[in-house]
Amino acid sequence: MSKDEIWLPRRRDFLKVGAAGIAGAAGLPFIGRTAWGETGVEGKTIGFTMSFSNTEWIKQMQAGVVETAKKYGMNTIVYDANDQPTKQLRDIEDLLVRNVDVIIISTYYAEAIRPAVQEINRAGVPIVVLSSPLPEGADFDVLLSTDMIGTARQAGQYYVKKLNGEGNVVQIEGKPGSLINQQRGSGWREVIDAAPGIKVVSHVVANYDRTQAIRGMEDALQANPKIDAVYCHNDDMALGAVKAAGEFGREKDMFFTGFDGLTPEALEAIHTGTLDAVWEYLPFGVEGVEAAIRVLQKKPIPKKIAFESPMITKENVLEWYDPKEGKRRILPSRLSL
Repeated sequence: MSKDEIWLPRRRDFLKVGAAGIAGAAGLPFIGRTAWGETGVEGKTIGFTMSFSNTEWIKQMQAGVVETAKKYGMNTIVYDANDQPTKQLRDIEDLLVRNVDVIIISTYYAEAIRPAVQEINRAGVPIVVLSSPLPEGADFDVLLSTDMIGTARQAGQYYVKKLNGEGNVVQIEGKPGSLINQQRGSGWREVIDAAPGIKVVSHVVANYDRTQAIRGMEDALQANPKIDAVYCHNDDMALGAVKAAGEFGREKDMFFTGFDGLTPEALEAIHTGTLDAVWEYLPFGVEGVEAAIRVLQKKPIPKKIAFESPMITKENVLEWYDPKEGKRRILPSRLSL
């Protein structure tokens, strides 16, 4: 790990020691305020560009950006590229024309938007990147991400242990062009393919969509009389796979896992045992704004910050979920109070 890169502690540790203690342990100071409580960023504008907004993860990212900016007295301009790389490129160029003070980027199309990002670099506007990195030749001030390859390998190890090294598995992946989707597959397959007794009997592309996952799982069920587990690249697809298996009366024959851990529906499914596990994946919106504020304040902040992606199971789901209220618990920011 380079001097410009840090790992932030686990959420469980965050809850144990308290936010102030963790911020100090991570070497990341709080957002600076004057004696009057001002941050110096009031009235400044954040430009937020995303590739699309039709998944729960992206929706929560957008909400985190908008709500946190408002909390600190900042304005936001939000662009949704509607899954069109050329539109996201134009959106970024437009943010530059509109003289925003900082740009937050979430993209599935890093190569396509490189020219626009390089224009921002030449103009000297700060950039905070969420989740997927930018390509070589496109600079940024802060990248918030997670070790998705490492997490996917852990998921593979979980499958090997749970299956005792033998079984038939279905893999349901998200958008093929997404780097995170690719990492969720490659890290897991690296471990699974090294276990000779485990066979991936069906590989479905469902684009993070529940309906597509249902159709793909139905095909897998029809083609395979024995399925022991279903590895899904997000929670929505996992819930779709469960639904399809239930319609075939086979949901008890296998276990299901997902990624993200964001919705009450997914957390309730873990609480009841319908889903075996998911790996949390932060939407980064709240932390993205707080990182942007640090940059605007010209306060020190690591260029790359990696968050843990903990496994949520029935044993620990109550840290994230309130079953009485049927709501996901409000989580503290991983960067500051």
